[in-house]
Amino acid sequence: MKKRLLFIVNPSSGTVKIKDSLLEVCQIFCEADYELTLNVTKYISEAIKETLSESVPYDLIICCGGDGTFNGMISTLVPIEGHPPVGYIPSGSTNDFARSIGLNGNSVDIARQIMTGSPRTIDIGSFNQLYFSYVASFGAFTEASYNTPQSLKNRLGHLAYLLEGVKDLSTIEPCHMKIIHGDTVMEDNYIWGAVCNSTSIGGMIRLNKELVDFNDGLFEVMLIKMPKTLIDLTKIVVSINTQSYDPDVITFFQANSLDIFPETEVPWTLDGEYAQGSKEIHIQNIHNALQIII
Repeated sequence: MKKRLLFIVNPSSGTVKIKDSLLEVCQIFCEADYELTLNVTKYISEAIKETLSESVPYDLIICCGGDGTFNGMISTLVPIEGHPPVGYIPSGSTNDFARSIGLNGNSVDIARQIMTGSPRTIDIGSFNQLYFSYVASFGAFTEASYNTPQSLKNRLGHLAYLLEGVKDLSTIEPCHMKIIHGDTVMEDNYIWGAVCNSTSIGGMIRLNKELVDFNDGLFEVMLIKMPKTLIDLTKIVVSINTQSYDPDVITFFQANSLDIFPETEVPWTLDGEYAQGSKEIHIQNIHNALQIII
């Protein structure tokens, strides 16, 4: 019996770079001796739930879209025990997660990479009752990731986030939060924060690759404090650019779980998609939650 592959393409994501090579990508899957089911839809979760209800299981599920599309896939699969491994062909405007795990090149190249690749186990994050594959963030630039018009994202990619984020800085208000991880309790005013498992965040901030392990059971946490002077602002910029974090302005640490208590219900993004804020947020690393073919 042939192996079964479900291939889901989100036609609304980013630049939909795969549109000119879709048939070639499908041919690559078929030549690898898969029985292929193609589903072109922006309703990723519904498509996966419908197909997983079939009596004959799928051996591999691949999605094509942006980081939000991948989030939709993992959010559906992670709660399901014994779910199949996954593949990811990025076609969004920034593709932080794909870049971090080494999925580079055009759609055809990545399709071949998946067909000849090996499974890699990665951690996934839970955010209250939701999930994220590589980042949960709040504050400056966070709103830019879901307020930036799609047309601008398509033309400019991560530069669109930068432009929108810079526009926000003049009006940004700090988020006062208490954050608990392990026996450590911290409380301060922050203009931006991220709990991540990635070397790239929002196409704007890069983390040292030596610090990031995708299945070590730990998140990298970065919190940027509210600058009080122009000198503080300069320190923030230099710290981010050099990846040497000045503790006066940036708090950086690793943790497997956090309890966060914001003074106000600030909005968050999970993998670049809007998430409603709350006055009590629990973030947990789900160790070795997913197998992805790379």
